[in-house]
Amino acid sequence: MKNFELQQIDLQIINALQVEPRVPWTALSGILGLDSVTLARRWERIISSGCAWSVAMEDAGHRGSTAIVEVQCHPGQVLRTAEQASLDRDIISIDLTSGSRDIVMTLTARDDDELAEYILTRLGTLPGVRSTRTYILNSILKLGANWTVQALSAAQVNSIPRFRPPRAAAAKVVPEQLATGIVRVLEKDVRASNTELSRELGISGQRASDALATLRMQQALDLRIHVAQQYSNWPAVTWYFLQVPVASLVEGDGAWLAMPEIQFAGVAFGEFNLIVALTSRSRADALRLEAVLESRIPGARVADRSTVIRVHKHLGHLLAPSGRATGQIVSLVRG
Repeated sequence: MKNFELQQIDLQIINALQVEPRVPWTALSGILGLDSVTLARRWERIISSGCAWSVAMEDAGHRGSTAIVEVQCHPGQVLRTAEQASLDRDIISIDLTSGSRDIVMTLTARDDDELAEYILTRLGTLPGVRSTRTYILNSILKLGANWTVQALSAAQVNSIPRFRPPRAAAAKVVPEQLATGIVRVLEKDVRASNTELSRELGISGQRASDALATLRMQQALDLRIHVAQQYSNWPAVTWYFLQVPVASLVEGDGAWLAMPEIQFAGVAFGEFNLIVALTSRSRADALRLEAVLESRIPGARVADRSTVIRVHKHLGHLLAPSGRATGQIVSLVRG
């Protein structure tokens, strides 16, 4: 479905699922003005076209250690490097960029020891790499999970029912093996029914429902709907590498994080101690937003920046040059 283009109703469906990825179609019918069968059929077309995709993973706070890795490649080797790196589960996202770095990758590990092992041994085995620089994140200040395409009114958003909390009788702790199994099923289809979960995991429907609700209530499970960048409100993405007085990070009010264009922000160890991915309506607008970002953080200086020219991998999903999902997923599940 390469020629499929999103219409306004498709953006509204995406927006609704960004608010609550597992909301029943019947609950959206009255909000969006289409019957549940039509909504389900349109969602299948959206997914099949690669214009949007769903993500299920352990929440960032449960994923251990994270690093941002910038890579410089030998001439003509960028795609070769990206293609090999994309097959690695621990490299969850890959951006191809302009500027002083060819690739910006997000690397995750269970803990600092595993992260160090990866950096010291496996990172250097990627083909076509001329040099790398790694920024181990001390903390993640903001993720793009709350971003939406903003195709619905505030009233429509408020009408969307959120997920139900677990029953009072539900187990308070979800065994690791069961949690892993749930993620494995949902990363293929975040809207898989409790009946499908029950069948895939070999447990009762009630236990599947309780475990899923418990994981979500405990914020141990991250469910998202993403859209190809061309359909985003802010299609241009730039990575900024800042030098910021430590006091501004530790004691500052953090009001700058409220900028809706900020997709990611992390405090790092290294030459740059704050790394930000910022979206904008155009590359020209990125310059204005850079000035706004710098002005809102006392003493901050943008020391370097790189514009994303293509997203190769996003949270385990491999993307085509068009920015659409190919349907190929490299599982983020460990174990």
